[in-house]
Amino acid sequence: MRARLNLKPKMRYKIAVFPGDGVGPELINEGIRIIDKAAELGKFDVEWARYPHGAEHLAETRETLNEKTLKEIKNSCNAIYCGTFDASAANANGIPSMIRDYFEQFAGLRPIKLFPNVESAISGKTHKDIDFAIIRESTEDFYIGAWGRAKSGKSRQKIDVEKCKARVCIDVESKGELAFQMGILSRKGCERIAKFAFEYAKRKNKRITAVDKSNMMESYSLWREAFEKTAKEYPGVEYEFNLIGMAVVNLIRQPEKYNVIVAPNMFGDILSDLGTVLQGGLSFGARANINPDGISMFEPIHGSAQKLKEKGIVNPIAAILAGALLLDSIGQQKAGELIVKAIESVLKEGRTRTQDLDGNNSTSEMGEAILDRFVELHD
Repeated sequence: MRARLNLKPKMRYKIAVFPGDGVGPELINEGIRIIDKAAELGKFDVEWARYPHGAEHLAETRETLNEKTLKEIKNSCNAIYCGTFDASAANANGIPSMIRDYFEQFAGLRPIKLFPNVESAISGKTHKDIDFAIIRESTEDFYIGAWGRAKSGKSRQKIDVEKCKARVCIDVESKGELAFQMGILSRKGCERIAKFAFEYAKRKNKRITAVDKSNMMESYSLWREAFEKTAKEYPGVEYEFNLIGMAVVNLIRQPEKYNVIVAPNMFGDILSDLGTVLQGGLSFGARANINPDGISMFEPIHGSAQKLKEKGIVNPIAAILAGALLLDSIGQQKAGELIVKAIESVLKEGRTRTQDLDGNNSTSEMGEAILDRFVELHD
């Protein structure tokens, strides 16, 4: 009798790619090369669906990213991998925001990790001290669009806040012109980011620090309530609260004290910028825009560097790290972790360094070094 072969079918993933503008395509291609190798060694399949949208494509064709294309991605893809977009072109620069809004990517995840032989802005801190993640609620708070101006006298304004399905009416009586910006938090928004943070911390075996300004701003009491409520569902996850001022001071003095920082939109934005400086600059900044129940997007945070296009000198590590985040998100955690270890090993060795690291290696040489080390580590 012949023995039956129990062959598991390969996992298959379709990834939408927006290479973007400037140096975006050459950097994202280095990430694609490594993800393809990870798929080959890990015995899963990746299919790439390329979309040309960006400032350069817009100038040539007048074609913008539209709902039809986004719907196509929603119906056929598992994730989105983005390059960089020209910030000077308004329609192209809004592409990541359009994607985040359409796919309801409410959680922004920013790993802050200082690699060996990379200098931090904080004197005396090494790669052993700076290794944490910032989770930012990306849809509410002071960036929700509830703002305006009022002239001297009486006025009434109605503001539709689409993201929380609300309308705000404001009566103003003033003796001079004034401007206002409202921060709005919903219970749904606070509870879903709290759940995401606790799930992430549980999976990574990390401690949570939830940041706010509840001593001065009443709206953040809802934020704390959501975390207290959600914490009861995760008795094994340690958590604490920090006021934003304390968090900033501690990041500068004792970054090693943090594992996972969770913050509302504006504070998360500020802390992420500070984290970029701690980890050595934009060359190492990658972001995941997460919808845990839908499609997520992964991207380097630096710009398109139009003047450096096709010169082959820009460090590809941020784009490669974004690829590692992508793999982790779709269930290929081992491959994602090995990419990070490969980057760490190459930088620790110090033989391959791009211009931003005071070296003279090219974009492709850095990518090749990381790819080779990834293969060695995988074996």
